[in-house]
Amino acid sequence: MEEKSVITLRKVRKRYPNGLLAVHDFSLDVKEHEFIVLVGPSGCGKSTTLRMIAGLEEITAGELYMNGRFANNLTPKDRDIAMVFQSYALYPHMSVYNNLAFGLRMRGKHVPLLDKEGKQVEAIDHKAIRLLDRDLRDIAKDLRKIESLLAKHPEEGIRDPEEREFVDDLLATESRLREERLAKERKREELLEHPVPLMKHVRYSKEEIRERVASAAKVLEIEPYLNAKPREMSGGQRQRVALGRALVRSVGIFLMDEPLSNLDAKLRIQMRSEIVDLHRKIGTTTIYVTHDQTEAMTMADRIVVMKDGLIQQIGTPKEIYNHPANLFVATFVGSPAMNIFPAEIKEDGTVLVDGSLSLPLPEGKTEEILLSYKDKVERLEREIQELDREFKGYQEELADEKTRRSRKRKLESRLKELSERKEEALRALGRAKDYLDGKDRRVKLGIRPEDIHVACEKTPMMTVESHIPELLGNRYYIHGTVGDTPFVFEYDTKGEVKEGDKIPVLFDTDALHFFDKEDGNGLA
Repeated sequence: MEEKSVITLRKVRKRYPNGLLAVHDFSLDVKEHEFIVLVGPSGCGKSTTLRMIAGLEEITAGELYMNGRFANNLTPKDRDIAMVFQSYALYPHMSVYNNLAFGLRMRGKHVPLLDKEGKQVEAIDHKAIRLLDRDLRDIAKDLRKIESLLAKHPEEGIRDPEEREFVDDLLATESRLREERLAKERKREELLEHPVPLMKHVRYSKEEIRERVASAAKVLEIEPYLNAKPREMSGGQRQRVALGRALVRSVGIFLMDEPLSNLDAKLRIQMRSEIVDLHRKIGTTTIYVTHDQTEAMTMADRIVVMKDGLIQQIGTPKEIYNHPANLFVATFVGSPAMNIFPAEIKEDGTVLVDGSLSLPLPEGKTEEILLSYKDKVERLEREIQELDREFKGYQEELADEKTRRSRKRKLESRLKELSERKEEALRALGRAKDYLDGKDRRVKLGIRPEDIHVACEKTPMMTVESHIPELLGNRYYIHGTVGDTPFVFEYDTKGEVKEGDKIPVLFDTDALHFFDKEDGNGLA
């Protein structure tokens, strides 16, 4: 039986008023009891995505469902969530008990509204419809303003580059607003057709609050500190209290935004294991945001790797580590990062690494890379055909005398975008065909530090001069070079390694990863 999705995001986008696209076409199904980690560098859109799920950021386009219910317009208090932030956000003048109880006293709870026969009452969600109507009115107002501005700047008479840029920005904004309006109109029709369960608000009794606080304090092992003030506690204890405030609410979803960033390294490791243990005990669906790939690898059921607002890969920690989808994932996940070399696949079944080291390829690897490029050619040819069809349709509409001028401006902007996409696809297609024709067999080769082994004197593939030996207690990380490319490998020894030492090494050819030299996508 397939597990139900607690959270579903479909092509969710976030664009700020200044035009910055922070999150682009984010799609994800979060199953019940899953621990999902969003990981990526600063500015990749992970916290923005979490805040959209929480209702703290408005969704520009796309759909969010929580427990099967359309949630784009739900207020945060109606989403059955609890958040834990990077800062503890505890009330310094309150005891731990009152910090834990405060949210329960102020918030209350929602319970199903039942009729006289004890059946759940359902009705059209007029509140969500009113919110959509408000958004549609705002969009209509913005579109009228844009049309008025465009009327003052007819494209035929534009000569000034700054005016041209201003008009292009207006056209892009107009196009985006029309897409938003269409999505919101569709959602409004859907809400009118499907009734939703009604809930009513009630307050917690003192006894309920006491029981919930006691239960959370026991799970988090902070019972001795219930009468203490936050200033009397360590950072780890305060973070437990912050977790406790989420735990007492008994919600269906925990959202955690870098909750361990303020802790020192030792305490971070301890709290990491405690959060995982807590999740195992209570099983609450959790979405956790971090920039630390070690946290992602050790805590997650599944990891979502993000960069520049785009999902790079979704998978279990082992899938992400052993089968990275592209160069970014390969170098972001793992410490030290995967070594990357320029390389060339040879006809004799070997790969030449940075023009200086020849390695035998495992059986079938050459054919696997060829198949990857064949699949890429087929995909790109289909994409180019689809772009051509779309381009032709827009051209015909543009040539039609009945097409409104405002629509023509949008079509011209769209045709320009399609032309750029086609040019990029043609370049990628040319590179893929060059590989298949044998004209250019250059790729990027990756290997992790632990897959480069110290060899005995009779079997080395190469000898490396130790540039920077990094001692980590029971092992070294040795920095060397292949050709002009620096790399790192792991040396497990109790002896001493000095700078300038010559070390024979062996590359594990079964652990090689291959990526396209231009777009960085994985090949085999």
